[in-house]
Amino acid sequence: MSTIIDVAKKAGVAISTVSNVLNGKGNVSAKTTQKVRDAIDSLGYEVNPVARNMKSASSKMIGIVVTNFGRVFFAPILRYCREIAESHGYNLLCIESNDDFELEKQYINLMKNSNFDAIILDTIAEIDNKEYFEHLRTLSNRNKRIAVVCIERNLAEFGLDSVDVNNYGGAQKAMCHLSAIGCKKILHITGPINSWAAEGRARGYSDYINNVHKSKQLIAFGDFSPQSGYSVVKKLLMNSLELPFDAIFASNDQMAVGAIKALHELGISVPGEIKVVGFDDSFVASLVNPSITSVHISRSQIGMHAMRMILDRIINPDKPVCNHTIDTQLVVRESTESNVYIAMDFENW
Repeated sequence: MSTIIDVAKKAGVAISTVSNVLNGKGNVSAKTTQKVRDAIDSLGYEVNPVARNMKSASSKMIGIVVTNFGRVFFAPILRYCREIAESHGYNLLCIESNDDFELEKQYINLMKNSNFDAIILDTIAEIDNKEYFEHLRTLSNRNKRIAVVCIERNLAEFGLDSVDVNNYGGAQKAMCHLSAIGCKKILHITGPINSWAAEGRARGYSDYINNVHKSKQLIAFGDFSPQSGYSVVKKLLMNSLELPFDAIFASNDQMAVGAIKALHELGISVPGEIKVVGFDDSFVASLVNPSITSVHISRSQIGMHAMRMILDRIINPDKPVCNHTIDTQLVVRESTESNVYIAMDFENW
């Protein structure tokens, strides 16, 4: 890989002259500027935006740390963040922690030491980890504050700007729908135990079962992957003489897809014998057969609000901390088709 030294040698000029051409500074003649640019093109030299700006107040770099790229939930969020970042002259680096808290901390430290201006974080830290949240709130490098915005959970009480989702309310909408079409025994497949989103959805399920549905809780543990939804259903039904549940509320669409595959392999019809609801309303929900009823989350809103908060925080580090909660909508599809129809007023739940 060519360096700025190689460019200077190729053009026959000083390193400082190459630097002035790259940064548009200094009084460099048109002839010398062209020699430098010809050398850059010839060598294929690329400027490292972080290294170039290490001595400046801004690196124009924003990092995003999410839990797992395998979850289709994140793709639209990252796309919207990138579009907004680029429109404001920022570069974006996206990385996954693979649900590993130690790895998450390593990446945060790497971005801090690389002089990033800001970080958007989907943390898996425990809610009582106040020391870590204080570390994020005061994150800095060379006396420059690094803005941090957390997504998928509300950490405003710890001094961190946040964009969260009304997961609890979304779960209540899913449960209300299944109850309204006559489901009596509803299984909930949870997400990972360290997921704030999954915890909110599980609470919404449990509270509805206990306070409204008045039935027995049926909970199985998944990890947001299609394989976990598939395995849960296969394990529960392989040796069962009768169906122990008539509906499944999965904590995301990917687990709902896995559950439906398992039901098909076992010769159980969806929605005829078991109805299925997912969460997130990702693109897979409308593509599979049957299409999946799902709780819709606007990923564009998450990306837009996270980027607005980040850009505002970069400009004004001392502005008041805020949280924005994204509401949900239920999108009804084939996986819960029923002849039963009851009007539902979700605003009262």
